[in-house]
Amino acid sequence: MRTSIQLLLKQFNIQPKKYDLYEQAFTHSSYSYKHQLCNNYEKLEFLGDAVIELIVSEHLLKKHPEMNEGELSKERIVMVQSRTLAKASHLLQLPKLIRFGDSIKDKTNISENIVEDVFESFIGAVYLDQGLAKCYTILKRTIIHFYEIHSLNEMTDFKTMLQELIQKTGKHRIVYKTISHVLGNCRVELWIDNIKQATGIGNKIKHAQIQAARNAFNQLKKDK
Repeated sequence: MRTSIQLLLKQFNIQPKKYDLYEQAFTHSSYSYKHQLCNNYEKLEFLGDAVIELIVSEHLLKKHPEMNEGELSKERIVMVQSRTLAKASHLLQLPKLIRFGDSIKDKTNISENIVEDVFESFIGAVYLDQGLAKCYTILKRTIIHFYEIHSLNEMTDFKTMLQELIQKTGKHRIVYKTISHVLGNCRVELWIDNIKQATGIGNKIKHAQIQAARNAFNQLKKDK
């Protein structure tokens, strides 16, 4: 595993100061439980999620000074959605580096949520070890590159689709309310113009939001 991680870091000219962060970034909770380790990738994933959103937000502000807040938010949703991050993870072949415990039977067919998670945890590790500039280099080669070559157009998620659907009938306000947020179990309510429309559940807030948007979108399409 060490050699594989070193090859990954070499792609970005990273000379690690704290190599254990990168091992942690690819350690699934099933492996840490089996080997009684203190850490897995979940905390780094939490940090990486915030770092990615910060870098993407700054990039969009600089690239599109003509856009208003709503337009910038829509672009950011496309760039940081789950499928985009999973695509970046596959590009860097990060899933091959994940350490699993015996409870994960099929290690060659893991969920896309895990694939996305390790991209975020990798970014979290790079941030702690190298800082924002190196994180930007990685995002520039992955999700920012996808965006600039317009390869994300077909990947618009339900949050964007819902926004576009309700805008056809005038200006409406969508609010996502986090009802509960326990690590690995989040519940979100989606409200449109102060009326509760749907609920979503996911292992992260953004997954729960997407589930709520999907439920609301499907219901509104059915009611038409």
